[in-house]
Amino acid sequence: MTSASLSRRLAANLADLSASRWLPYALFAGLVTMWAYNYVVMKVTLQATTPLTHLILRTTIGSLTLFGVLLARGRALKPQRLGDAAKVGLTTTFAYGLTVTLALVAGAAGRTSVLVFTMPFWVALLSHWLLGEPFSANARRALAAGFAGLMLIVAPWQLHGGVLPMLLAVLAGLLWALGSVLTKRAAQNGPLDSLNFSGWQALIGLAPLPLLLPFADFAGIQWSVQFVLGMVYSGVFSSAVGWLAWLWLLRRLPASTLSFNALVIPVLAVAMAASSLGEWPATRELGGMLLIGAGILLISRR
Repeated sequence: MTSASLSRRLAANLADLSASRWLPYALFAGLVTMWAYNYVVMKVTLQATTPLTHLILRTTIGSLTLFGVLLARGRALKPQRLGDAAKVGLTTTFAYGLTVTLALVAGAAGRTSVLVFTMPFWVALLSHWLLGEPFSANARRALAAGFAGLMLIVAPWQLHGGVLPMLLAVLAGLLWALGSVLTKRAAQNGPLDSLNFSGWQALIGLAPLPLLLPFADFAGIQWSVQFVLGMVYSGVFSSAVGWLAWLWLLRRLPASTLSFNALVIPVLAVAMAASSLGEWPATRELGGMLLIGAGILLISRR
């Protein structure tokens, strides 16, 4: 073998090593960007249909895609921990999806994303209550900063009709946190096939949707290429592909690195909403967002 061929093989091996090392970080960067922009996409597509119609379409697309991946991979279809999957599916797939959709109807996309991402604060509390995890001094300082930030954004001293979307966004963060803690508790009870569990919780999350059908308005949808692409983006990419990418990353990157997604996403969402929708936060709201961001940073270091 010549020295030239050896050099080419060495270069190829180094390239493969570099790609495998940087691929998780590149995927992580793409994932947080995709999730941040989803708030803008949902805000735009909600203008073409009613909130419940949007929820039904988006949740059905995402859940069937996720369960379809389970079928395509040829994995065992028998559900694992069906009771736990039902709790997570109803909490995260259905209830979280419903509250964040309603919050975006009247609320600004950037502000909604920040309030939804109070999720780490709720995780700290729920993990302490449900899993017996310690509640550190950092967590207490983070909650104080987060509460102060919420007060600046919600401004209870100025109650004049715009509070409900913000409360719904905070409730969405609480529901997301509850689903995350319930998933963690299920994993602590023994070996768990994450793809099987994810597929079944997504499918069970569809169960309450028929109750909403009488209130949906499929005939009134303002169909357009933008609307179809937006629903595919939210349902397939942000929901199903995003969840699978998150599971893949959890096996390859330190948890401390991934925890920063909770800080990066609302920052990106605020910037994207400002540039795409003209939703510039007021000075008071910006101060509240910065306090929440500081609290999330403290939570990530606990």
